[in-house]
Order: sequence, then structure tokens, then C-alpha cells
Amino acid sequence: MSRVSLVPLLLIALGCAEEKSEDVACDALCGELVEACEFAAYPTAESCLQGCAYTREQGGDVDELQSCVEQAECNPFAIAECEHAHGS
Repeated sequence: MSRVSLVPLLLIALGCAEEKSEDVACDALCGELVEACEFAAYPTAESCLQGCAYTREQGGDVDELQSCVEQAECNPFAIAECEHAHGS
């Protein structure tokens, strides 16, 4: 395999790694909101993942949001503050 053909493969692999890390952040966030907290705004994991993707598209910091939500310990008012501080 030549060097030239390796470059696209590396770019694809990096893109997949980046996408996976974003999915991990959303999975962790949604696990907390849907499973641990049973947060009414997200009745299903799918609805939460859609909201997470939207937050990311709008420039929200999903990692910081997830960390903040964990610290909120399922307090709905604290979770709302997290969304305002780190969401879209």
C-alpha cells in the first residue's frame, strides 16, 4: 500500500474515532438523564440522543453538560441550569 492511499484511510479512521467519542458523551449524558434521573423532558433514550445531537450541532459542550448533570444529582432545577450553561 502506498503512502498516498494511507492518507484517506487515516482521515476516515480519525473521523470515526471523533464520532465515537461524541456518541460516548451523549450515551453517558442520556444514561444519566433517562435511566438514573428519569428526567421527564427525555422519556426515551432515543429522544435524549436526538436532543444531544442537536445540542452538539448548536455548539453545546456535551462533555461539560454531562459532567454538570452528574453533579446535579437528578435535581431538575440544577439540570436546567446545566442545560443553560453548557447546552445550545
